Amino acid sequence: MTLELQTFELPAHWASPLINGDISGLSIKECRQLDAFEAKMLKKYGSCHAVDCSDEPYFMKYHDASMFGVLACDVLEFTFDVTGQEEQGMYCTHYNPESDQ
Repeated sequence: MTLELQTFELPAHWASPLINGDISGLSIKECRQLDAFEAKMLKKYGSCHAVDCSDEPYFMKYHDASMFGVLACDVLEFTFDVTGQEEQGMYCTHYNPESDQ
């Protein structure tokens, strides 16, 4: 089996959720944006498993998360293993407005 990798320029603040599964620093809006990205990855590649990211962020107006409503920000290059794995699941939980009450 050959390892298939895909690289994306994504918001630097997504590093902790994508690499470590820790969403504690994300707002509800950011969590929804990350969920949308992960859903697209699952649909297109069958997995959403980040295996690495670059060390130095750089600013970009247009990046691979722009289509999910993420504005210009510092980004990192994230490398994903897209070797036809089974669904990994989402890191973010879907927002429930009733839980705020």
